[in-house]
This record gives sequence, C-alpha cells and structure tokens, in this order.
Amino acid sequence: MQQINAEEFIEQLKNYFNLNTDEDLAARLDMTQPAITHWRRRGIPRKILRKYKTLISGAGEKVVVAEQPIHIQKGEQPVDASYIIDLQKDKIESQKKEIARLNTIVNQQKETKNKPAFHFKTKCNYDHKTLSFNNHEVYGDVDMTGFTLNELNAFTAEKWIERFHPDSLQTIMATTNPDPPIFVHNIWKHILWKSKNDKYLMFNIESYYSRDEKIIRSYYYWVNGDIEGKS
Repeated sequence: MQQINAEEFIEQLKNYFNLNTDEDLAARLDMTQPAITHWRRRGIPRKILRKYKTLISGAGEKVVVAEQPIHIQKGEQPVDASYIIDLQKDKIESQKKEIARLNTIVNQQKETKNKPAFHFKTKCNYDHKTLSFNNHEVYGDVDMTGFTLNELNAFTAEKWIERFHPDSLQTIMATTNPDPPIFVHNIWKHILWKSKNDKYLMFNIESYYSRDEKIIRSYYYWVNGDIEGKS
C-alpha cells in the first residue's frame, strides 16, 4: 500500500461523511478526538488503513470507507444495494447448481447412448418335448470371453451351458418352464459365465423363446465392462 498523507486521509474521511471537525469525525468513527490528533502526528494506524479501501482521486489517490450502505430508490421505498447483491449471489449459486444438475443428466444420457443394447447374441434350436438343443450359433462382440467367434460357434449347446456358474445355472433353470407357452421372455441379471481363461464374467441376459419356431434367442450384455470401465 502506498504511503498515505495523514492530513489528506483525515480530510477525505470528513468529506466522505460530510463532516467539518475532527471531533465530528471521531464521533462518527466511534473513537476519541485525541486519537485523530494522534493520527496527524504519528500517521494513520494500519488497522485503520486496512478497514478503509483506497480509491484513486483526481490527484491520484482517494479513499472509500468500507461497510457503508448504498441505497437504491425503488418506487417510494429505498432498497439497500447489499440486499440486491446478496439476492443476485443466491441466484447465481442456484443457477450454478442447476447447470451442474443438467450437466450430470446430459453426461448420463451420453453414457447410456454409448452403451450397446447387448454385446453378443446366441441362437439355437430347442425342442421342449425332447429337451434337445442343436444348431447353436453366436454373433457379435465376444472379445471379453477370450474365445473367437469360430471357437464359440463350434460349441454345442450343452458345452455352452456347462460354462455357467452352478448358482447362475440354477437361477436360469428355476425360471425355465418344462412345458412353455407359445412365447417366453426371460431376463436374468448378473449371470456368471466362464471365459476361456476360466475367469467368470458377469452378464445380463435377455432371452426369447418361440415354441412354433423352436428357437431360443439370447442377448448377452457384459456387466463387467461397466465395472472395469469405471475403475
């Protein structure tokens, strides 16, 4: 802070408060008149200088007194400007929170949009009367399994079923109707299926069975991909 002339500082304070004497200024600042006299002799105390911010005057220096209310006339009632400023701050904070909320929604929608409906699907013939499977086929992205499409398409349906974790297979079998209706739709969550390296992968599976076609179509969504993508 630049050195401030005590005499000029005191006169500027008087002008600001529209006062004439040191005694009036002392009363306005809630101090004694000898304190003002002491300022003239020894300089302005630092705590006083910190309390009042300096502004540039026509001579290159001017002083503004902090914490002075500014009133704005609104109709017949004066309104404290600090009240309006506080309202604006509250509005800005509210808008920031709303923007953050909307950004979160947009990012979630982008994430959902970028997710595939499924990673791969299987198709096989199934005869509920003989409980037999045949013509097992696999399509889609199977990289997470460690197998190639050719390797998986060489699986029999029985070999595919053997790679389910026993608990997961039990979950599937518990919802399997030995005498199914014309059309069956099943959804299984968090089903474990063993990959080529004998590590269990977690899938959500959606399955459709048409008794007339004797075909089961199953769609596999790799849940581990979501978990690993966030790690």
